Amino acid sequence: MNGFELRRQEKMKDILSAAFTLFAKDGFAAVKITDIAEKANVSKVSIYNYFGSKEELARQVMFDYMDKKALEFKTFMTSDLSYKEKLNMIHIENMKSLGELITGETDGLMSNELISSPQMQQFLKAYGDTKIKPLFVEFIEQGKLEGEIDSELSTESILMYVQAISGILSTPLTINQRIDIGKLMYNGLKGK
Repeated sequence: MNGFELRRQEKMKDILSAAFTLFAKDGFAAVKITDIAEKANVSKVSIYNYFGSKEELARQVMFDYMDKKALEFKTFMTSDLSYKEKLNMIHIENMKSLGELITGETDGLMSNELISSPQMQQFLKAYGDTKIKPLFVEFIEQGKLEGEIDSELSTESILMYVQAISGILSTPLTINQRIDIGKLMYNGLKGK
């Protein structure tokens, strides 16, 4: 990679980092491209050249964040933790992710305006189908092998359950509703 390409990559990284911080703190709608440019120490033109639009920048921020979380999930899946410990870790990591995505008084990067847009819905579905679903299938099969998931339940039915919950989480919700739905998903109505 030549010097120009290295500088370009570094600028893009700075823009993505600044955008993530600002979106999480102030919410997607409140953040302006000028705010991101100022925080990343780049021009507005650079942001538009690299990403095209604020919405595309937000999609890239979300994609990078989700890729990071998917890699973390893969790593802890291969750890020596028991299945129950791994399931608990998923819940803890999801709550931690909410804290990273929503750091201010707003819904942050999870803003209803951004999440409910048709383009973001399409992106999230495609990402889920190609990156997340294979990880969940592997995790479900591991749970069945270890006797932690009823082996009579089909993997497809369990995935439908997870997708139903994910569908609920992709609709406009308050932060507390998102937390409650997450608890229901991992612990059921009974609780722990």
